[in-house]
Amino acid sequence: MRFLYVYLLALIPVIFILFFLKEKYYKKTTVKFSSVSYFNNKKSLRAKLLWIPSLFILLGLSFCIAALARPQSSSKYETFFAEGIDIMLVMDTSTSMQAIDPSVNISRIDSAKQQAKNFILKRVNDRIGIVVFSSIAFTQCPLTLDKDALINFVNSIDTDITKADGTAIGSALATAVNRLSKIEAKSKVIILLTDGNNNSGEIDPLVAAQLAKDTNIKVYTVGIGSIKDYYVIQDSFFGSRQIQAPDDLNEILLKEIAKKADGEYFAAKTSKGLENAFDSIDKLEKTKQEWTKSVNYNEQYLKFLIPGFWLLVLGFLLKRTIFKRLP
Repeated sequence: MRFLYVYLLALIPVIFILFFLKEKYYKKTTVKFSSVSYFNNKKSLRAKLLWIPSLFILLGLSFCIAALARPQSSSKYETFFAEGIDIMLVMDTSTSMQAIDPSVNISRIDSAKQQAKNFILKRVNDRIGIVVFSSIAFTQCPLTLDKDALINFVNSIDTDITKADGTAIGSALATAVNRLSKIEAKSKVIILLTDGNNNSGEIDPLVAAQLAKDTNIKVYTVGIGSIKDYYVIQDSFFGSRQIQAPDDLNEILLKEIAKKADGEYFAAKTSKGLENAFDSIDKLEKTKQEWTKSVNYNEQYLKFLIPGFWLLVLGFLLKRTIFKRLP
């Protein structure tokens, strides 16, 4: 709450001071007696409470002055315009993504899905789409703001989704570029996540990266997996056993793709590293927001004027009735 004419509140202590001075120095009528012993200890309860009407009147005047100072409550409204980013998540679904990260005992693809969902939920104002690929690539989900739909699509991703094996990085990039190049947006981003090397498809990854640059699309590449990862295989004689996953990740290629398309490469050897990579991209690609604030002030003088009026009425009534001074 604020007071529009706050300087008027200075009158409140003034009226208390004036009242005090009046009571102390105002000349009172006196009557001479030869002895005052008769009046000692004879002060009645009514006489002791003669100050109450004056207190009510002073409080009433104070409330009325506060009302004149125009008390106001404020209500703030904040609105913003968000200029979102269009993002395509390009996720490797080749069989090598079944390798298990020993630091968390979950597969690479499950780790990628979890971090992708966390990333999606952070990007409230951005349209996001999903491309999945192995030896072939296709758009699993077009660009959308519907985060629930995106989460459902991510949950449905597995290494059998393309019904093929291999790693066609060039085809996957080209598919994502094709999606983004058809729309008009100031900021367009591709996040490519893979654990392998380009060994399928008819499109060279660097050619696809150049296409992205030519259409003002930035490409971030994330390489996942390490030599510590392993597969669990079922053997009819020995039962289930672990074998080391081959290290097929081509970091040099991923770095070249990111450099050519004005992006950045992130190495994610573990699930924690993958989380850090998505966090870094989230910080690098911030949605632009313009905020405006409006403030409405509501008059609150009645909250002071009404009690002030009744305090004055009560004070004057008491002064003229119960606490009326004797002549």
